Amino acid sequence: MTRLMRRGSWPHAALLVAVTVLVWLVAGVAGALGGWMWWAVAALPTVALLVAPILLFWLSGERTWPTWVAFAFVFVLLLTAYAGPGDWYLRAAGTRTTATVREVSCLQTVRNGRCLYRYTLHDASGAPLPGEFRDTIEYEYGSPVDVVVDPRGLLGPRLAADLDSRVFDVIALVGFAGFAATVAAATAVGRRDPDQPAPAPQVRP
Repeated sequence: MTRLMRRGSWPHAALLVAVTVLVWLVAGVAGALGGWMWWAVAALPTVALLVAPILLFWLSGERTWPTWVAFAFVFVLLLTAYAGPGDWYLRAAGTRTTATVREVSCLQTVRNGRCLYRYTLHDASGAPLPGEFRDTIEYEYGSPVDVVVDPRGLLGPRLAADLDSRVFDVIALVGFAGFAATVAAATAVGRRDPDQPAPAPQVRP
């Protein structure tokens, strides 16, 4: 198999891109669900994303530059994996509402000494919304917050303004396009195998 990949195989290239998309989705869904168990599930596809560029070494005929270029695009994909699938789901199935902050606690201190806050939000009737809402922005008790809520309670509420933004979608698209282009380039150069002897010239009688 490594010999076939080293020579450059378009079926292997297409499979690599397809599997990369799949593991990105799995990592994103597991990360969006949250909880230690789902983060453990997300760890395996995350590692698979990091391994994908290494396969280009054989696909390109043992050249190193495709791997380094692909790592840059995989890093972009990692930045978007834990936001993209969850955002897509809430845009399609979520319900917009104006919630009220009722409880707040500091989960942990992040960079620059800021807290990652965990909020309990209530709807207009006073009932608590399902799931946790987390943000580094400090909202005062009783503050109104425009959020999108998962009616099934699988994902926590997310800011409506964040879902209206398509920044992560564009970044993910750039990452996938760049990775696919790098795989195609690696396959093309791999098919020009320098170890294969050139065809002998035909001598006419």
